[in-house]
Amino acid sequence: MNWEAISAIGQIVGAIAVVISLIYLAREVRRNARATRHAAMRATLDSFNRLAQQLTQDPDLAGLYCRACDDFEALEAVDRTRFGWFMHQIFRNMEDVYYQNLQGHLDPHLWRGLEVAMRDMNTAPGVQAWWRSRSQYFGGEEFAKFINQIQQTTTPHDD
Repeated sequence: MNWEAISAIGQIVGAIAVVISLIYLAREVRRNARATRHAAMRATLDSFNRLAQQLTQDPDLAGLYCRACDDFEALEAVDRTRFGWFMHQIFRNMEDVYYQNLQGHLDPHLWRGLEVAMRDMNTAPGVQAWWRSRSQYFGGEEFAKFINQIQQTTTPHDD
């Protein structure tokens, strides 16, 4: 029996096993990363859906939203605060989605739809007034530039 040949075969089998293990590990890491991105995307969309649900289920909030979109500055202090915090939630979600897209974690089709919604919301004069008064709360310079650019290139429309 040739111990050198047996040792060589053992090393080859060991090397093949290591390669197979590395391939398996790489596939699992990719699958886990995809699942993590999907979960983050789902959480963001769920958050947007909860905000939309608030508007549809609370007539007072829906009315406030409509009034504020027309003229944020005309609101009384309490309503301006309520609308402001509601917008803060929406814009935090927008910021999250924006950075997820920049990092390549968002499906391009989903991004296009969300970007259209962002652009549409930012046509409202009250939303623009709120943003001008609160944009400093958002630390991402790229996001602020993105919203400023949207607001400069969109025009209000009638719903």
